[in-house]
Amino acid sequence: MPQYKLIYFNSKGRAELPRLLFAYADVEYEDFRFANREEFLEKIKPNMPTGRVPVLEIDGKLYPESGAIFRYLATEFKLYGKDNVEALQIDGVVETMNDILQVLTKIFYENDEAKKAELQKKAAAEELPAVLTLLEKLAGGDVFVGDSITAADIAFFRTMEVVLSIVTGLTLDSYPKLKSINDKVAKEPKIAAWLAKRPDTPN
Repeated sequence: MPQYKLIYFNSKGRAELPRLLFAYADVEYEDFRFANREEFLEKIKPNMPTGRVPVLEIDGKLYPESGAIFRYLATEFKLYGKDNVEALQIDGVVETMNDILQVLTKIFYENDEAKKAELQKKAAAEELPAVLTLLEKLAGGDVFVGDSITAADIAFFRTMEVVLSIVTGLTLDSYPKLKSINDKVAKEPKIAAWLAKRPDTPN
């Protein structure tokens, strides 16, 4: 088994999805968290392949970019479908979810509180329901693809964690398949154990 080390800020952010994959696969790794932006700029950034994090270290070698890390771990942990067609379906779900992240990014980086409130209102009423409706159509039942939890389901759970922390007035009650997927991942014992013990840090 390779020696894994995940390098990121002391927050959830772009490293939380890999952490959830490690938890579900029950694979040991070093969850290396540097303290603050100053430490990142002075000590971490100069040694990172692209100057960004997260970075996954495998047996001493550094590999950058959150999307690449997600796909690598999902493949290694047999969470990327039983064949190439299922992998294609998983990619379709994950890329559809990228539309949600684009909406959240606009809200997150808006400093004007009045404008932020307007963006949140529009997201809850229009933008996010449009994407969730598409994802509901892609869902197979209580999982997106196949008959067991895959990387798509875990990625959706993580995405909704962020959504519900930023956008008020939005629920999954109108999307029964998505609600079932979200609940299934949250109740999975290894995921639930990680959620209970993980550091209390910003999303």
